[in-house]
Amino acid sequence: MRKWRQSTQTGGCLITPREQRRQFWAARIADYRASGMTMSAWCAANHCTLDQLKYWLYKAKKLPPSPSSPSPNRWVPLTVADGHPKSDVSSFLAVCVGKARIELHAGFDPGLLREVVRALGEASC
Repeated sequence: MRKWRQSTQTGGCLITPREQRRQFWAARIADYRASGMTMSAWCAANHCTLDQLKYWLYKAKKLPPSPSSPSPNRWVPLTVADGHPKSDVSSFLAVCVGKARIELHAGFDPGLLREVVRALGEASC
């Protein structure tokens, strides 16, 4: 006979121990990816084995995202209708990527923006 583990309730939803473990490791994987550390160094600093991290990285590729996890970043088209502000109010465009915020004001350097976007793209891989 199979014994069922008791689920815990969070925010009105029952979460199974399996889902709790998946969410725990999803957060750890995000932390590893954001750290910029090697797998070995991150595992040593976070008290887990290299095999555990590799296993959960593999599982993260196979499993669909959980309903509570944020959706992956994606690019959306942006069209600028008029490059000239119609009032004297200082205007700018703010672009947020994760914790990074980029503010573009009139006369910004497009080459610098390309470099920043490239650097952010490399950091998220």
